[in-house]
Amino acid sequence: RVREAVVSTQSTGDGLLHIGLNQDHSCFACGTERGVRIFNCDPLKELQSHDFEKGVGHVEMLFRCCYLALVGGGPTPAWPPDTVVVWEDQIRQAVCQITVSHPVLGVRLKRDRIAIITDQEIRVYTLHRTPKLLLCYSTAPNPQALAELCSTSSLLCFPSVEKGQVSLVYIGEDSGNSQMRMVPAHDGAIRALSLNMQGSMLATASDKGTLIRVFDVTTCLQLYELRRGSHKATIHCISFSRRSNYLAVTSDSKTLHVFSLEGKREARSVSKFALPVAVPSLCSFGTEERTLVVIGGGGVYIKLRWNDKGEMFKEEQSKFLLMSATDD
Repeated sequence: RVREAVVSTQSTGDGLLHIGLNQDHSCFACGTERGVRIFNCDPLKELQSHDFEKGVGHVEMLFRCCYLALVGGGPTPAWPPDTVVVWEDQIRQAVCQITVSHPVLGVRLKRDRIAIITDQEIRVYTLHRTPKLLLCYSTAPNPQALAELCSTSSLLCFPSVEKGQVSLVYIGEDSGNSQMRMVPAHDGAIRALSLNMQGSMLATASDKGTLIRVFDVTTCLQLYELRRGSHKATIHCISFSRRSNYLAVTSDSKTLHVFSLEGKREARSVSKFALPVAVPSLCSFGTEERTLVVIGGGGVYIKLRWNDKGEMFKEEQSKFLLMSATDD
């Protein structure tokens, strides 16, 4: 499954600058004012850490392999804000770096490509020790660094220059001169987007945040319209389950919603849970059926389970920033 969203914070008081999931959601990485920490998602366990003694404002993992894409951040950034460093963990040093003309807001990786996101542009390079610029796309103003790069199909999606539309283009070696297609998703500006693991479905939300729409990426036709609520909300994360039969959504309404993608084209959530605080949070489906994990910008980890009646219960809550690699 493709990683859906990134939560970035200017300052949380605990040194946390960034949280991001890897491509299959088996891990999440944190950028802090001193470096990088990497955790297993389910069960929760710290796997490794890197103390650079300076801030890392963005971390992008490549599945569970040894490569990380890093961007400096915080009061004393480890690198300039316009530079992406590719770090190889096995030799514990940078193997290449790419500098662009504007501050880097996000990075997406697949095994042969690196996409660098700035406020109104996405630049695609080859991923090796001497990166080569391949493609450059203009976007709508994109302060949330919205973009998804499917690891299986090489599909790249991002907010189009046209308000409310999402651009789709294939960028793999065998894609040739793939023609860009547009999904007319919303009337308002795009605020969140997500691809499923297979790269066959796209989920979107606008800055209004009341509706989640799901589209077929081949036909660009709408498959589902899911109502999160009637009041405006900022969507933090949209996440597909591994079989794409459920969709989870977090927002600043402090509520996690789970929708079924089986049957009706329009449906309300089948389960929901009141989160303890309204901080930006990522959500991901757990390794067991009908389980979810929520990873909050305040350093909170919550594991949830729901039953046939739609009732959701909290099974675990931890402060992952207080853990160490030796904790069980």
